[in-house]
Amino acid sequence: MDTSLAHPMVLLLRMVFDLVIIFLLLRFFLQAARVDFYNPVTQAIVRATNPLLAPLRKVIPPLAGQDSAALVAAVAVAFLFLLLAYTISGGVPHVALLLLLAPLHLLELALDMLFWGVIIHALLSWFPNAQGAPAARLLDGLITPLLRPIRRILPELGGIDLSPIALLLVIQMAKILLMPALLGLVF
Repeated sequence: MDTSLAHPMVLLLRMVFDLVIIFLLLRFFLQAARVDFYNPVTQAIVRATNPLLAPLRKVIPPLAGQDSAALVAAVAVAFLFLLLAYTISGGVPHVALLLLLAPLHLLELALDMLFWGVIIHALLSWFPNAQGAPAARLLDGLITPLLRPIRRILPELGGIDLSPIALLLVIQMAKILLMPALLGLVF
């Protein structure tokens, strides 16, 4: 294969596969956070992921009340992406290595999703009329439980909520400290 096409193809593959993984992770997080199932955005995510998850649920039961089929599917999609990316790039993929890298890819994607979710949640707090929108309610259901413990620790500063900034710092620290350490264990 022409190597000049390899990297743009990997980029395109990553965009498509990451979108699928994001939907699968959202499906997992929605159930974990017990977000309103009747929210139209939640329903759209459920409809988009059901074709993949319905057959898996017959084989993979929920663990501790969590949607383990969504996580297994997300790891499988990440594994398939990594396999294709290494193959297109001309590398020889080692299956055991890819099995270790796939969950790390999910963790990185989940941290990115959380980072942008916190930023969007904070921005939406500036617009009271937007907070009733289905997507804003969904985001609030996902982010507020993570901010609540931080709000108990941080002092109130005259109506200024510093908990999103603290959570963003924790996310960035996890990306800076945790990801390289986990990658170091793999390599």
